Amino acid sequence: MNGGFEAGTLSPWTCTGNLGRLVTWPVHSGLYALAGAVTDRDTAQCVQSVRVQPNRRYTLSGFVRGAYVFIGVSGTGTNDPNTWTSGGNGYLPLSVGFSTGASTTVVTVYVHGWYAQGGYDADDLTLR
Repeated sequence: MNGGFEAGTLSPWTCTGNLGRLVTWPVHSGLYALAGAVTDRDTAQCVQSVRVQPNRRYTLSGFVRGAYVFIGVSGTGTNDPNTWTSGGNGYLPLSVGFSTGASTTVVTVYVHGWYAQGGYDADDLTLR
């Protein structure tokens, strides 16, 4: 999943408007983190498709920094949950649980900021 971005590349993540990039500071752990450059017209959403098993429970978790940063999942077949933080000092943990539907084999995980709220950083995103 490259949720820690330690591969030194964004792949397999893709970001709207090419507004995501790797940074070496600030990071939650390791050498790299994702930085999203939110604008007044783009949330700098970064996504990737992940293979999952049908009828299973999963948790997407990670650490984010910035105001109004969201993590979530789409394509679950049952619900498409997300969670967010209004901001604070440094990296904050986020976690959201979900269940896959009977025929769900791929979901899309995402992280994004909110319009005109400034950039965000994300690191150590995991799906368990």
